[in-house]
Amino acid sequence: MRRRLPHLSAIQGFEAAARHSSFKRAADELNLTQSAVSHQVKALEDFLGVALFERTGNRLQLTQEGRDYFAEVGAGLGRLEAATHRLAGDGSTEMLGVRGTPAFMARWLTPRLDGFRRCAPGIELRLTTGLPPTDFSGRDVDVIVHWGGAPVPGVRIDPFLSSSRFPVASPDLLRRAGPFRRPIDLARVTLLHDMVGDAWQAWLERQGAAGFPHEKGPRFEHCELTLGAAERGQGVALAYGALIERELTTGTLVRLFDAATEQALIYSLACLEGRAEVPKIAAFRAWILAEVAPTTLPVAKRLQVV
Repeated sequence: MRRRLPHLSAIQGFEAAARHSSFKRAADELNLTQSAVSHQVKALEDFLGVALFERTGNRLQLTQEGRDYFAEVGAGLGRLEAATHRLAGDGSTEMLGVRGTPAFMARWLTPRLDGFRRCAPGIELRLTTGLPPTDFSGRDVDVIVHWGGAPVPGVRIDPFLSSSRFPVASPDLLRRAGPFRRPIDLARVTLLHDMVGDAWQAWLERQGAAGFPHEKGPRFEHCELTLGAAERGQGVALAYGALIERELTTGTLVRLFDAATEQALIYSLACLEGRAEVPKIAAFRAWILAEVAPTTLPVAKRLQVV
């Protein structure tokens, strides 16, 4: 029996417009005119007999039917893309675009890349860094390491990494300014701050040092810059333990106090709902969830300074 399906070009136009929430950006991606993409979507809506988008001025928003269809269409196009690639017979590997914060990519993911290559030898990673928001408007990104666990419309969110925070410093700074036995001892050094999510006040309050003058010190756009400054002996950083396992083990950074903030979710894995089961995305998700399952923070390497 003949399948009753819309034209593939109409489905591609709809999928791109839904992903970008824009006919113009979809047209740029598909190398078409904006009018052509609009007509493709209209033809698809006529075929289905439902409205897929709500058009309000320049805003383009999926209807509930559109969101449901986008989830199915995205997954179907992903499977078609993967099957085509496998059968092309050119011996090439699949490319998976992954974007994450600078600290996560440099300190957590990069040291583990050999493990992923062993698990998925047919997938090569294209790694880029970026800060929120979680945005899939570019075709070069398949997976985003999402900050926290806040929902994003049309995006599947899989929480995977939690961490507490505690003060760390370089061995050189510890020799120069240590020892650090009480929070008040931190008054001898510079505190390094993150512009987003700085938690010095929360840590100090948990230690009964709520009145400590913690506001002074340089502020960095993200924690990778903060950690780099700490490694160079420029001050004390409040580090996410899950990101500095290697540094604690090698002694590049030294944990100054046992006390830590409460555990909190810091990263989730994000992908478009319609592409969640694309084989290369599913493989990466399965690997990263398995990688964190047995994780425990290492015993901090300390220097005894008297």
